[in-house]
Amino acid sequence: MKDRKDFKNIREIRDEIDRIDHEILKLFGDRNSCVKEIVRFKKDKTEVIAKTRQDELFALRRKWAKEFKLDPDLFEKSINAYRK
Repeated sequence: MKDRKDFKNIREIRDEIDRIDHEILKLFGDRNSCVKEIVRFKKDKTEVIAKTRQDELFALRRKWAKEFKLDPDLFEKSINAYRK
């Protein structure tokens, strides 16, 4: 990412936002492929849902969000909306 001070105009900033959004969507696609693939290793519905793992995942992601000075609900809401 460019240093914010290096942007010369609003178009450059918008282009950078577009680039970042594209990368975010690519990463969501990569993540989704992994989620689909992991089901092959699970034996039953309980393992597919993996409530304990989900709780651990969200706790860690909330911690990461705080480290990036983001709303900790943001990731959880995004993933929950994406999963539906």
